[in-house]
Amino acid sequence: MTVRPHNFVKGEFYHIYAHGIENLKIFQEKKDYERFLTLMFAANGEKSIPRMDRVIDLNLVWDITNRKADVGEPLVDIVCFCLMPTHFHLLLGERGEANISKYLHRILVSHSKYFNLKYERRGHLFENKFNSKHIGDNEYLLALSCYIHKNSKDISSWKDKEDQYPWSSYQDFVSENRWQHLLNKNIVEGQFNSVQEYKKFVDEHYNDEIVL
Repeated sequence: MTVRPHNFVKGEFYHIYAHGIENLKIFQEKKDYERFLTLMFAANGEKSIPRMDRVIDLNLVWDITNRKADVGEPLVDIVCFCLMPTHFHLLLGERGEANISKYLHRILVSHSKYFNLKYERRGHLFENKFNSKHIGDNEYLLALSCYIHKNSKDISSWKDKEDQYPWSSYQDFVSENRWQHLLNKNIVEGQFNSVQEYKKFVDEHYNDEIVL
């Protein structure tokens, strides 16, 4: 059993990432990405996660943003995210004590069950539970936001168009925030005077060798 080098402490921020086992594509089509985005926001509440076996689009997310569906107080602050075919990255703020662990357990278990049923497979979907790194200072926080938001450059069709990649929060930083209050981007965005200033910062400060 892997022992983490840190605890999840209220008020602190963490880089969370998980890879498919043996580089398996954990998102194989559009509906997989949409369901995971729905799961990502629907699971972020103190109440039990809504049943998602019939979720086929983002309507549940829109109901949550419009407060037609109530999932309770958030477990974590979702600051940045990027979903890639074989893995995902999250920048999360801890709102309690070990809420991140509870939140990630919900996400990984639900997506694994969905994926295995849909694609008629068995066994583990992810190479381990999930990886995490404590963000110890603001410099690393901003650098990590660049790293996450530029991650889609590794997909050839999205290189130099990372701010338009639909499965990332980058477009929510530089255009309209699709997720409204569900995405707590101000911890990063609030440090810049304009959208253009943040985009320039990402382009100039992106580091492909950031230590994970």
